[in-house]
Amino acid sequence: MALLDLITGTLRESAGEPAALLEPTADDAVSLAAASASGGPIAIRFPAFGDGRGHSLSVKLRERHGFKGEIRAVGYLIPDLAPFLLRSGFDTAEIADLGEIETWKAALTRIRHNYQPGFRNPQPLRRDASTREAEELNLRLGTIDRLPDRIAELRRSIEGRITFSTSLGLEDQAILHAIAEQGADIEIFTLDTGRLFPEVLETVELSELRYGLRIRLVAPEAAEVEALVARDGVFGFRHAVENRLACCEVRKVRPLNRELEGARGWIAGIRREHSDGRSGVKLAAWDEAHALIKLNPIADWSTQQLTAYIAEHNIPVNPLHARGFISIGCAPCTRAVQPGENARAGRWWWEHEEKKECGIHLNPRREGKAA
Repeated sequence: MALLDLITGTLRESAGEPAALLEPTADDAVSLAAASASGGPIAIRFPAFGDGRGHSLSVKLRERHGFKGEIRAVGYLIPDLAPFLLRSGFDTAEIADLGEIETWKAALTRIRHNYQPGFRNPQPLRRDASTREAEELNLRLGTIDRLPDRIAELRRSIEGRITFSTSLGLEDQAILHAIAEQGADIEIFTLDTGRLFPEVLETVELSELRYGLRIRLVAPEAAEVEALVARDGVFGFRHAVENRLACCEVRKVRPLNRELEGARGWIAGIRREHSDGRSGVKLAAWDEAHALIKLNPIADWSTQQLTAYIAEHNIPVNPLHARGFISIGCAPCTRAVQPGENARAGRWWWEHEEKKECGIHLNPRREGKAA
């Protein structure tokens, strides 16, 4: 039997028998406590399509008995169950028919938002309340001048996990400095696409030493990258916009989405001066695509404000900036900006101007406009 990881959508072979097998009738404290004490993995059997008692067992193991190990779904399973298995605390599902794997993977992403609480979304989506919360935060941040104070306010205002995706560019380095100054409880990561400039990784090292913070490197799924290159070629992204967007999807968008799962706030270094498509970016806005508050704490800063802040605090910066690289992405897709060009002109320079986004900061509900 093959096992599908419900969190990442990856496939692996079953590693031996589970430590405990629970039937749907084992809904008593003694049985659940004994299974939990085994350390796992625990397999819960689904005897029929209409029997949903396995979901309740998983929730009780997680919430009442504090079980942290793997919970595996076995028995009569169909792809439509995937999102509900994930929400009720299952980690893996035993798949008998490998021909259904792609259907299972698609089912995991079919339901993007939930309006009831679950193990992996303890706070249900309340769109109106969340939108109002973001709008109020946007107004408050606009009254605060100092960047460290803005960081403190957004951390104070948002309950739950806040994560900061940094590209180690000028904007992100300014934000990193403010986070470090505040000692704010914010996760920090960068997307290691496998095609970063060496100078980017050097800036990661220098920043970690300077601020004593860990910047996690998040990589794409190796199998997805291999399949992409096998299909389009090593530099296939230059042959068509669709190919380039597929490359960004595999190397950046999907890893980012995995990191944002369960977060309540997402910090990015977007500024309104970057491009016309970003001119309306708010300091805080409800991101419906990811069901969280998108935070752009220096969205209203000018380039002069940014460079002055960096100089004042002697913030470490990527040496590529001194060579004309303003917006820095993957090495094959980034060139230096020429005099008079905007900050995004060096990204995917072979494409039309309106195509200059990778998909990370696009809101699909706003007709492709940057969010």
